[in-house]
Amino acid sequence: MQPYSKVEFLYNCKQKEGSGVKPTKDVLAFQKTRERRPPRPGDGDKVLWIRFGAFGDVLQAAAAARLFKKKHPGVHLTFLTRPEYAGILRVQPYIDNLLLWDTRKRIGDFFKTVRETRQMSFDWLFSLHRDGLAALVSLFSRARWRCGYNRHLQFCYDAVHWEYLDALGVDFKNRDEAAILTTREDRKKARSILSELPEKKLFAVIGASKPQKFWPVRHWIEFLASLAMEGWGIVLNGHGEPEARAAEEIGDTLKGREVPESSVLNLVGRLPFPLMAAVAQKCRAAVGNDTGPLHLAALTGTPTLGFFGVTDAYAMDYRMPWFREVKVTCPKAGCHNYNCPADCLADITPEKALQAFREFTSLDLLFDEGVFEN
Repeated sequence: MQPYSKVEFLYNCKQKEGSGVKPTKDVLAFQKTRERRPPRPGDGDKVLWIRFGAFGDVLQAAAAARLFKKKHPGVHLTFLTRPEYAGILRVQPYIDNLLLWDTRKRIGDFFKTVRETRQMSFDWLFSLHRDGLAALVSLFSRARWRCGYNRHLQFCYDAVHWEYLDALGVDFKNRDEAAILTTREDRKKARSILSELPEKKLFAVIGASKPQKFWPVRHWIEFLASLAMEGWGIVLNGHGEPEARAAEEIGDTLKGREVPESSVLNLVGRLPFPLMAAVAQKCRAAVGNDTGPLHLAALTGTPTLGFFGVTDAYAMDYRMPWFREVKVTCPKAGCHNYNCPADCLADITPEKALQAFREFTSLDLLFDEGVFEN
């Protein structure tokens, strides 16, 4: 099923209100007069916000939740996600409660999750996850109004979420302000962790969830060696075995090139997400592949430069004024073809990356410490 048009969605709203007005006449009247409006969340309404994964998508969904809560501050917002993201979401002041479900390991908890959503009697449900599990949770949730999108299960929703949010005046893709905040305790820990590095610190996101999004390790070595010799402190960041191997190779090679050991700090796999956010926030800039920690750095307000090939920065919601991208020259850039054998990110040479980084850091994007803090 294709998404509803705005006209169809507004007609659905009126039908659910029980107006009994025939569709054609009512919809045309709405188009001409703009006098009728869809139902709007009120103070005290309970809202369920859904995004299970992955890390970067959950963070972007949280940013959208912040904008919704800013428009409707009187609602009580519960975020349904996987357990590994509880830490970073729990410290966000615009999220009032969490529901957790490990959809990868405990698929059988579907009925438990549905039971919990029913017990909480939600007035509104917004799913930013397009998979079938989110749609079925919506269908059985008993929420009064359900907004989301699934190509095959659209009947689980009353309206498409982006159309409803647009009608409510919520620009949920806006990223003009930092959306992921950090706690004072985590910022204190981050300062201690980074204390031995030079004053200029670079948050280097060296990994990615897909091989096609990895910038080659040999390029990272050349790029970071040049920046270390220019006085930058390098913070290697990521999580997972491929990133750990890459970080070890980068660190060992940089040492062999007489880069001071005090200029490189390997934090791959060593930071919980809330502390990772604080570390990113305490760095002068961030650079790296399109992956969760890059979303995290950009959403904390850290000036961020990303390397893009198979994905498109704007489509992935990197829309912050302090974000810039370096894009491959492949005519199919942004294709999302993860089966492509080409190593398209290798097209971004270390020299090209260095030029882009120097231009980037010359811009007025570097904020004073503490601008975006909880």
